[in-house]
Amino acid sequence: MILLVIDVQKGITDERLYAFDEFRKNVRRLIDEARKNEIEVVYVRHDDGEGSGFSAGDGAFEIFDEIRPHDGERVFDKKVNSCLNRNVGLIEYLQNRHIQTLIITGLQTDYCVDATIKSAFENGFEVIVPEGCNSTRDNAYMSAEATCRFYNESMWPGRYAKCISVEETILRMKEHVPHALTNTVSPCGTGRIETERLILRAFRYSDVPSMMRNWVSDDEVQWMYGEPSYKTKEEVTALLDEYIGRNQSGYYYRWAVIEKESEECIGQVAYFLVDSDNRFAEIEYCIGTAFQGKGYATEATKAVIGYGFDKIGLNKVQICVRPSNKASGKVIKKCGFKEDGTLREYFFRDGAYEDRMYFSILKDEYEL
Repeated sequence: MILLVIDVQKGITDERLYAFDEFRKNVRRLIDEARKNEIEVVYVRHDDGEGSGFSAGDGAFEIFDEIRPHDGERVFDKKVNSCLNRNVGLIEYLQNRHIQTLIITGLQTDYCVDATIKSAFENGFEVIVPEGCNSTRDNAYMSAEATCRFYNESMWPGRYAKCISVEETILRMKEHVPHALTNTVSPCGTGRIETERLILRAFRYSDVPSMMRNWVSDDEVQWMYGEPSYKTKEEVTALLDEYIGRNQSGYYYRWAVIEKESEECIGQVAYFLVDSDNRFAEIEYCIGTAFQGKGYATEATKAVIGYGFDKIGLNKVQICVRPSNKASGKVIKKCGFKEDGTLREYFFRDGAYEDRMYFSILKDEYEL
């Protein structure tokens, strides 16, 4: 169980909201009770984009002072209505922490709150909506009061959520027994790694030009990587929306590969599949054509394997390759992977089938 506080930001939290005083009093009370009962409080902020006045760096973007987070409490930023959109990272965070119940509060009822409630339902969460803990403003079609009543009394109950009183919600908090995370990986995210010739770090929007120059727009590189090529700045920026947004979860591990000498982004390396319960992950990488044959893939892969064992807490790292990808086969051998087996005729590409070969390395083998 967590308490989710959506978009209660300075720019929209004021007397224009329906039942404003009741709303802020109720949300404050739920936050206090959650903290007393060791229930995590997670905040979300909406970002309308640079120059909107409601974006990172703007006063209106910050969380309303009366309910601001304590040190250590998680804050997720989003550019879409639903907090559970994959580009936000929150759903990965919740799933890796085995959260089953969401208590949803915040703004605005008919926008981000509604979108999140329906998305939470579709993703299998139990959803609790406490009475008087979401609000909105008048719009061109309905008053704020009518809007709140429609969603809280007609739309959500019995379909998407349990709409109950604040008192009943607090009782549920007091009865809740937290799930013990005894066998999971660390939510350390994409930490900075430095090797002899490379810097591995989280992606930034400023990487777009060098990504396009070096690899992400290259049809052959992306074909070998198993991804489409991205030809426009807008397409690459949309890709980074996912990479950067999901990194907020702490359970997302994807590095930009930066060549120290040129300061160019020459590729990427990632754990694209992570099984937090069984403590293994599958690694993938790609390096731009002009930088291949220099040992960069091996250097980056070895560094990320070490990070996986030492920081994330993995027991096994696995990798797969098509037999035709001879260059990757050499990298796999240099990194010390052992062959596990082959899935025959797994891929169908360009009119022909190709096997999928699996290799892995265990923590004990790595330490040796």
